[in-house]
Amino acid sequence: MRILLAVLLVAALLGGGYVWLQGGTGWHWAGWNGPTQAQAPVPAPAKPAPATDAKVEAQKAQAAEQAGAQADAAADASAAADSATIAPANNAAAQAQAAAEAAIAAADRAADAAAAASAETASPAEAEAAAHVATQAAAQAAHANRLADSAAAQAGEIDSALTLQGFDPARVAAIIAASSLPDARKAELTQALQATASDPARLPSLLEQIKSELP
Repeated sequence: MRILLAVLLVAALLGGGYVWLQGGTGWHWAGWNGPTQAQAPVPAPAKPAPATDAKVEAQKAQAAEQAGAQADAAADASAAADSATIAPANNAAAQAQAAAEAAIAAADRAADAAAAASAETASPAEAEAAAHVATQAAAQAAHANRLADSAAAQAGEIDSALTLQGFDPARVAAIIAASSLPDARKAELTQALQATASDPARLPSLLEQIKSELP
């Protein structure tokens, strides 16, 4: 009996490396903490939220407002340029007329751009591009307005100098010299102008002749 007990004791000592654990996983090696649990997947970074309809409409409205303001500015500039022109009797007046026409064309482009920017089907990028076009057109109209003012002023000075009330011999001589008339004709008109100093009665007809011949 003692021998049997000794055998059982030795068997128990040899099996001491195992531990009987009662749990959900059954047998476990000593020192083993159980199966490694799977890690939860890391969520992907959230994508930026698309612009809301309200934001898109606000962007379009802002671009359309800018385009409309520039179209109004272009229209004002073209109207001013058009009113500054006079009958194209010489180069200066012709330049004034051309500048006014350029201002009117720029105002038309600005108005078209403003309409495109405010269209319901226009995207924010299209509306912004239309506002840019309107801004450029307004700048062109303003430039044309300045040219028209300058050319109209020059034309007015020429017309005034070729009247009896504003007659200035030196100014008329300069106008003849600066014209695109042939040199021979310039010399003839200059000589006739000098002759009016001793014969004032010829001055009115000479001034009309000079005015009619200026290109």
